[in-house]
Amino acid sequence: KKKLEGLLGYKHTWAKAIGISVFILMVFLCFIPITYRLESPVILRTDDVAYLTAPFDGHIEEVKVRISDKVDKNADLLLLDQKDLLLEEAGLMAEKNRYKRESEKARAANALADMRISDALYEQSAARLELVRYKLSQSVIKSPYNGVVVEGDLMERVGSPVKQGDVLFKIGRIDKMYAELEVRESEIHNVTDTLDGQIALASRPQDTYDIKVMRIEPAAVAKEKGNVFLVHCQLTGEAPDWWKPGMTGISKLNAGKRTLLWILTHRTMDFLRLKLWW
Repeated sequence: KKKLEGLLGYKHTWAKAIGISVFILMVFLCFIPITYRLESPVILRTDDVAYLTAPFDGHIEEVKVRISDKVDKNADLLLLDQKDLLLEEAGLMAEKNRYKRESEKARAANALADMRISDALYEQSAARLELVRYKLSQSVIKSPYNGVVVEGDLMERVGSPVKQGDVLFKIGRIDKMYAELEVRESEIHNVTDTLDGQIALASRPQDTYDIKVMRIEPAAVAKEKGNVFLVHCQLTGEAPDWWKPGMTGISKLNAGKRTLLWILTHRTMDFLRLKLWW
């Protein structure tokens, strides 16, 4: 009783309280597992990108969108000058009618050779007219799907010429965006395709969004601070309207249960093991 009196008695209360607190803290650090949140930079990406090119040589008449503008499917983006095409269409329609009348006249006169020549010229004019009308239908550049204008600020180029094949716009598809995580090489062994987590973007850091790992790139990518592995994650819900490709933020993956002691020391221990092994 006298021996235990110093340990269990009222004397040295603060020292005993501190000792008990340290003991509880050590138990918590060493034995109580918590979720390890693996933090990595994140950027929004989309693989569905449409390159919209000039369908023929012409001049820009009107531009209706700028970079970062959201566009709906089949929305008008740009209009090419149609004046020359409309004049050519009118001329070909008149030419087609003339050859049709000449063919009928030759048929009435029983001039078989002239009739066949007129019919051939009529078909030729009809084919050229169809081509002109096709160009007219292509003179309005439209968005192939709901997306955002990634490249193509042409407001200052109204009236300037463009050549067939010139890239006018680059449209990124919004509804198929994914989060690309840059996981450090030293942490990639903790990532599997079954993990989930959250992301927060720099433009609205107060909002978080649930993600799930889709794919882990097999090869590392060299960065200034060391190699990283790209991890593609899908959003578990719908993408917000304000999301745009290229936005950056922070991701946190739930990489299993670990003790707090391991979480606080594992990077230092891995560094020492790598440098001091023999």
